[in-house]
Amino acid sequence: MVHSLEEKLEVIKMHKRGAGVKLIVKRLRLSKSLVALWIEQYNQHGKAGLIRLPRNCRYNFEEKCKIICEIEKKHVPLHVVSAKYRVARSTLRCWRQIVRRDGYEALREVKYGRKYASMGRPKKKEPVTELEKLQRENELLRAENAYLKKLRALMIEKDCLAIKPKPQSSNH
Repeated sequence: MVHSLEEKLEVIKMHKRGAGVKLIVKRLRLSKSLVALWIEQYNQHGKAGLIRLPRNCRYNFEEKCKIICEIEKKHVPLHVVSAKYRVARSTLRCWRQIVRRDGYEALREVKYGRKYASMGRPKKKEPVTELEKLQRENELLRAENAYLKKLRALMIEKDCLAIKPKPQSSNH
């Protein structure tokens, strides 16, 4: 759900008047992490911190490392780092997971968007050598043979059921 600037400013006004995060959460029915994030964004950047950034914001390798170091080494809370650098918490969680799994160098490789250019199955590689072509043909012939054997067995079973005499009733 997208919240308006007015809603965010209302949270800030309540906080400035002395209302705690728990009270604001209860009164406005918002999540604690969201209220804490808005307060932190306002404290870091003023009213401009509450305005949504465009989604195409990119960070270079050095910036990503600096940001994740604050979380991992300095133990700064996620919502504080998110507000300070104006990076989505989900993005920070993703970067942190990459660093924990593969190290900081892996942040250089982070790609955006879909993993595959097109949906559906990945394309199969065509056989290149004569041997690969013959092996592929052999596979296809084996599959066809197995299919035909199964079909034949089913047809024989169907014929046997049709020929089988029906039991006669004992009431003559």
